[in-house]
Amino acid sequence: MKINMKKVKLLIWSFLLPVFLLISCTPPQGNTEKKKVYYVNSYHKGYGSSDDVMNGLLTKLETSGVEVKVFFLDSKNNAEEDKIKQKVETALKEIVDYQPDVLVVSDDNAVKYLVEPYFKNQELPVVFCGVNWSAEQYGLPVKNVTGMLEVLPLKKNIQTIQEYYPNAKNILILSENSTSEQNNTQILGPLYEELELNTEYALVKDFEEWKTRFLEGNQKFDLIYLPTNGAIKNWDDQAAESFVQENIKVPIITCDDFMMPYAFFGLTKVAEEQGEWAAATALKIMEGASTDEIPLSENKQTKAWLNQTLATKIGFLPKEELYKTCDIVQ
Repeated sequence: MKINMKKVKLLIWSFLLPVFLLISCTPPQGNTEKKKVYYVNSYHKGYGSSDDVMNGLLTKLETSGVEVKVFFLDSKNNAEEDKIKQKVETALKEIVDYQPDVLVVSDDNAVKYLVEPYFKNQELPVVFCGVNWSAEQYGLPVKNVTGMLEVLPLKKNIQTIQEYYPNAKNILILSENSTSEQNNTQILGPLYEELELNTEYALVKDFEEWKTRFLEGNQKFDLIYLPTNGAIKNWDDQAAESFVQENIKVPIITCDDFMMPYAFFGLTKVAEEQGEWAAATALKIMEGASTDEIPLSENKQTKAWLNQTLATKIGFLPKEELYKTCDIVQ
């Protein structure tokens, strides 16, 4: 059934408006009431870095005595826009019932489908994290919304490999077909140009298509970058690992640790940093800080990895100083 979003917005705000008015007009009750956070995870439990973000968030909030309600948007398993909007409608109704002190969301789809259309410039404070590179496409930040951008160490990653492969000029970006990855095709163009790389994107829907493009990439490109795989239907971890080991011919890199079974080198983000920052920011707001006084932030922590099996397959011999910085994947 197709949802009429105009009607949904009117329905939701018929609930939201009186609730927000009630919150703003209710006299303070002292410090006896437990603070509450409603957390929307764009994806699903069991998805790589998203789990790490959530664990960082929940650990810090719950140890601080804050009550947290978690909602999974599940937008990698159900990527169709109508399905995402149905989940958003459910989340909106839960937010009305729960009456949180702060709304926290992670990754692009929660911002695109929930925060941007319903919570920009409203009373409820919102903290986001995990939005890739920029939030300008969502018109953020605004007075009640701040967050931490996810800025991957991609430039340094590629520069590290270019020291060993100075003639590498053509790169294939092989990833899922998702909101975040579609945004990246626009945002990352200048970075690849600065590194003097010719790029081609292969944003695939399923595992069979991924394998086909992987084989093509190893024949036609000097370098392959694997950002993520969460929305690739029928993905099989064990089959993918075996397939890569059998067919790798060129350097393959990643910026996410959960992709290391399929890449020979990774300089990756530390996903927990996003959740920990979001939790700390939510706590500041609940202690009285104004959201619009908290500027957007970017993640800083990184970690280096070397997949010894795949490095051996392509004859890669790292310098000692690089080898010492890496966690080794066998």
